[in-house]
Amino acid sequence: MKYWGEAIMYANHIINRTWSSVIDQTPYFMLYGHKPDISHLQTFGSYAMVNIPKQQRGQKGGPISRRLKFVGIDNASKCSRFMDSSHRVVLSRSAVFEEDADWSRIHSND
Repeated sequence: MKYWGEAIMYANHIINRTWSSVIDQTPYFMLYGHKPDISHLQTFGSYAMVNIPKQQRGQKGGPISRRLKFVGIDNASKCSRFMDSSHRVVLSRSAVFEEDADWSRIHSND
């Protein structure tokens, strides 16, 4: 239940970029007049190594990225939304997704 809100927001983001037979185009095209870019779409719940900004890093030699769970797109800032282990949302434009991750590991009960 902890990801329902994020899942609904991301599903809506995807639906607005999906062709509809009712309007014979995508809702996004209807609103903005051009085709949507879908290259940023990722699998909900997949993991990524997310860059830690220099201002938030600890001492020299510390980690420069963290492994976080992808939970959607922030439409206002055009950043990806990630959730950490304490269920806080982290926004970032700099992430490397683990595309070859085992599906059962991605959707475990953590």
